[in-house]
Amino acid sequence: MGPPGDFTDFVLIKGMGFVRYGVVLTGDQREGADLAKEALSCLEGPKSGNADSFIGTTMTRLYVSSRRRRRPPSIPASDITAHGGDPEVWRQLKELPALPRAVIILRSYGGLSNEEIAKVLDLPLSTVRDQTVPFRQDDLLRTLDAAAATAQPADLLSDLARLRRRRGRRRLRSAAVAGLALVTIAGVAVLVRPTIAAPAAPLSATARPEPSTVGLARAAQEVWPHAVSMLPARSADGLVYQPAVAIDDRRVVLLAQRRLGYDDVRLDVYDAGTGRLTRFAKLPGDDETRRFATDGRFVVWSALSLREDDTLETRFWRVPVKGGRPRLVTKAAQGDALAPSQTHFQLGGGYLLWNTDKAIYRLPLSGRGRREKVREGLRLLEWPWAADLSGRTLTDLETGRSREIVTRERGLARCSPDWCVERNAISGLMTARRTDGSGSVELPGSTTEGPILNRFVVLRLRAGLKVIKDLRAGTLATFDPAEPALATVLGDRTAQGTLLAWSDSAGRDLWVLNLKAVR
Repeated sequence: MGPPGDFTDFVLIKGMGFVRYGVVLTGDQREGADLAKEALSCLEGPKSGNADSFIGTTMTRLYVSSRRRRRPPSIPASDITAHGGDPEVWRQLKELPALPRAVIILRSYGGLSNEEIAKVLDLPLSTVRDQTVPFRQDDLLRTLDAAAATAQPADLLSDLARLRRRRGRRRLRSAAVAGLALVTIAGVAVLVRPTIAAPAAPLSATARPEPSTVGLARAAQEVWPHAVSMLPARSADGLVYQPAVAIDDRRVVLLAQRRLGYDDVRLDVYDAGTGRLTRFAKLPGDDETRRFATDGRFVVWSALSLREDDTLETRFWRVPVKGGRPRLVTKAAQGDALAPSQTHFQLGGGYLLWNTDKAIYRLPLSGRGRREKVREGLRLLEWPWAADLSGRTLTDLETGRSREIVTRERGLARCSPDWCVERNAISGLMTARRTDGSGSVELPGSTTEGPILNRFVVLRLRAGLKVIKDLRAGTLATFDPAEPALATVLGDRTAQGTLLAWSDSAGRDLWVLNLKAVR
């Protein structure tokens, strides 16, 4: 890393990604955060390799090390289910010892080959190959993503300062094993996941991943230049930017916060048409902002807040798209099974909408009125469309009309109003098909998100590389893996993922891909 300011920005921008990986790895909130802090405390001075890879590898080795005192996985299956995971897969993962669990997570969540995992863990290849479990890849990845979504915010910078004052870094650095300075990146760190790449011989700064991976797609800024904008990674007054939500094909809302803590947080708007950044809204209190949504009239976000009795509650705020003072829509205590989800909610028809296990509920955005049940036996897709719990029928909630979803594979992954993503149970190949059964499109890799905006799917390839497929136009795009400066990739804070953003390693510039602007 560079000077202290660069390290601070690095922790702010990427710290929660490491915490999420720690939670996935350990199955425990506190243990996962501690792993991230310990690995970050090992990072100092310039390195010849990639800092993401260094931290991800260090966390994995510290977790597997028999010298480390570990807590048993404590995240309940109900939390995994609430975020779309499979409780049975989670139960089996919780029962695994540290080594096979780490191998499985590196293989699925990290996207590494057995050879790369053997290098990360410094194990014989035969040992790595022996660590297998009978999980479907889609179910496993969905469950691990659900575990990552349960990660709670951590004050990494303050804790790191205390950790470094309390003891030196020599003990941790020995646990990380010599040679981590040579860690190199095999692909691109995408969305919230840190890169975990195998230690290898140093590569040149322009080294490219294998052509079979890179050749599948061109960089997003080449495929959709009108939809990619470059803007400063920090505001004029020094706040760090993170993508929040796309209002439309021109305007993007950015979350801006100080280098320390969650206070003094605001929203700014970037207009791609004018190239101007303007202040949008001041966020209230010390809440930790989680997710955003917009319906073109309002921007709504969820925030986690600590009440006076030291219990947590989720608050939902709204502000008009023209900007102004935020207004409280509703708040709900943690554990309320019928309350809006802090991570999965939508806007439509002037309402805040969300799913429970068996029904769709709504609440007026005005904040006046009680929550009410919209329909039982349905799951909201993209407003106004919902699917029945079997995934075989689509219903328009505004008109009441329904139509059948025509699929050919038994393992239906997910649908939007016009597209379904299917997985062949035998070959494992992914296919996108229109909901009427027409227009089959083969997908190179496994899907991780989508269909987004009833059009895009994010595909996971070997070594963690992700590409974006436009099902409507048939185009494929990725982030340029040949440029080391673009190794930091962030996801937006919306449940639907309408923005993708990445920054250079020095934290000077931020590139934003607005999927609403793709023509």
